[in-house]
Amino acid sequence: MDIGKQYITQDNQEDKSGFKSSARLHQSHFRAQNNLAWEGYGNFLLRSEGEAGNNFYSNFGIFNAVKNYRSYNKQLYSNMLRSEHIPFNFFIPFRQDLNFCKNVFNEFLGGCIKSIENQALIDNKENIKIEFAPKPKAQYLKDGTSFDAYIEYTHIDNTKGILGIEVKYTEQAYELSGLTEEHAINDLDSKYHTVSKESNLYKKDKIEQLKSNEFRQIWRNHILGESMLQHNNKKFHHFTSITLFPKRNSHFLHTSEKYIDLLSTNKNNFLPIFYEEFFMWCYYHCPNQMYMDWINYLTNRYIVR
Repeated sequence: MDIGKQYITQDNQEDKSGFKSSARLHQSHFRAQNNLAWEGYGNFLLRSEGEAGNNFYSNFGIFNAVKNYRSYNKQLYSNMLRSEHIPFNFFIPFRQDLNFCKNVFNEFLGGCIKSIENQALIDNKENIKIEFAPKPKAQYLKDGTSFDAYIEYTHIDNTKGILGIEVKYTEQAYELSGLTEEHAINDLDSKYHTVSKESNLYKKDKIEQLKSNEFRQIWRNHILGESMLQHNNKKFHHFTSITLFPKRNSHFLHTSEKYIDLLSTNKNNFLPIFYEEFFMWCYYHCPNQMYMDWINYLTNRYIVR
């Protein structure tokens, strides 16, 4: 039975730490253990498996949320290795227990979250959003940048705050996506630079480094949240940019450490969080067996030993 060993050499050319090849093998084992049909690389589910929702946990209405977001897309529905599907598996279940969500994130934020309101009861909108981009985009970064997960909360000082979460699995640094992005990061009058300057987040002699492939995506997601604070300063007073990744993804481990050094201060401005830590606090605050089964699934599915 093929479980992806032939791809280890190829992956090590992309990731010298070997994590991507280990994660591919891990996902292939998971697929084999659950008798899921595959195609191409061992981490791609057959389209019929993807359309049946087998890349997602089977409870909490997760797959319904996926289908409401978009119809079949191979990377989202069938790729077990990349991170597109992971925010749905991680965050949709919290919609059913917002106190549980609050307790978990307070472990990382020093207890500053007073509550996460159920917006679905207030204005028929979901309280935890996946792939959220504020609109109109011209008032923010002008490029449609989105958060993998977005959570609004009430701070203990009774003002409103935002968590903007980026989820990674095996991903590394990103090349520029085209001339439009290249122009935006180099134009000192672009939103990238004006928002960064107004935020006072960064050491003045470090701004140039933010444009590199290493930091650009973290920078972009961070200043998206800052642009929301600046544009909606009567509504929002706190923003935390979170990057969530496995401990063995050494790229984001080292990049996060270096990114923090670019900040002028870091009072809950940017938080790198390991999957392992996140799951640990989910276990600690777990309210019932239904959620325990979900956390066990996440641990077995994504943690590469």
